[in-house]
Amino acid sequence: MKILLVSTQDYIHHPIPSRHHYIFEELARCHEVHVAHFHVSRGEKRPTRLIVEEATEFPVKNPLLHYMLNAPYHYYIFDKIIRDNQIDVVVAAHILAGAAVISAARRYRVPVVFDLKDWFPDSAAAYFKNRFVAQCIRKGVWEITRRNLTWSDRITTVSPSLVDKLKGLGFSADLITNGVDTELFVPQDGSQTRRDLGIGDDDFVIGFSGSVERWYAIDEMIRALPELIRYRDNTLLLIVGGSLFTDYERELRHLAADIGVSDHVIFTGTKPYAELPRFIAAMDVCTIPLSPPRWVDIALPNKFFEYSACGKPIVMRPIPDVTRIGGPNLFVYRTRNEFIVQVKTLMDNPQTYHINLENYSWKEKARQFEVVFSELLDQEHPK
Repeated sequence: MKILLVSTQDYIHHPIPSRHHYIFEELARCHEVHVAHFHVSRGEKRPTRLIVEEATEFPVKNPLLHYMLNAPYHYYIFDKIIRDNQIDVVVAAHILAGAAVISAARRYRVPVVFDLKDWFPDSAAAYFKNRFVAQCIRKGVWEITRRNLTWSDRITTVSPSLVDKLKGLGFSADLITNGVDTELFVPQDGSQTRRDLGIGDDDFVIGFSGSVERWYAIDEMIRALPELIRYRDNTLLLIVGGSLFTDYERELRHLAADIGVSDHVIFTGTKPYAELPRFIAAMDVCTIPLSPPRWVDIALPNKFFEYSACGKPIVMRPIPDVTRIGGPNLFVYRTRNEFIVQVKTLMDNPQTYHINLENYSWKEKARQFEVVFSELLDQEHPK
């Protein structure tokens, strides 16, 4: 099978891998997978099994300008990639570039799967502080997204709530959740990593791993630190990750300084994916402080699977789709005071867990995509 992936990211240089990296690297073991490359990130080059197809004429680093300036070229290059490589199925996940590849795929009668990996209208608007600008972005992105969904042959998405949301908007979608590398993310001893970070054996570490962006209320966790430090003076907040396109990390550093807790907050910056388990191992409790209410209702974050596979307790905002999966390691809070109470409880009663997540492995997710592709191709070429 020949597959063309048009992902939401610079597949080669983006510092944080997405579900597409995990799933399509696995699919590339058995299939010929091509991926469009957008030169929009500054990270180190990532090794890949996929065949990289250059899709950038103007390598502008600002994401919005990049995809707008390159939009005309995308209509040309995707047409060429599909034709020259005799692509069997297209997976589109990008907003603007998705519109271009869907147009090309329809020209050659190649089936398209649109993978909606989050709610793009809100995630795109989140980068803009001005409410008017954010609302304009939200409306514009929804119109393009709706067109993409309408002209796709199948839709896949990441959470049951997004399936329901799409159904309410008139679209049918297959559920293929995010997952985890069950061979990499396993319970392990975090003592050496704690020593590397200057963390003592008796320190209590509240941890966060992921993109340091405003859809996570990390600022609220920093504001909770003074009371937690009064309860246990060796409390630390470990933030593993960095900001991609905003100044949120800088704001957090200033906030920690303003309220006098800088010595209790450790910023590691972005770390390679393969190193995340050892940093998670250094945490006594992991957090998912998802912020905007409209995202909480549709989210199923990767970090839930990663933290759980490492056997860690998770203190999180209410996330319905995480609760549906459940687990003994989930501790929910709604307010800052409830966050403090849950953390104090875990300070007094530290716990670790052994949770089987084989049904959520990336290998299983790749198999589920493979089933969708086979069904589409059988419809196109019935026996």
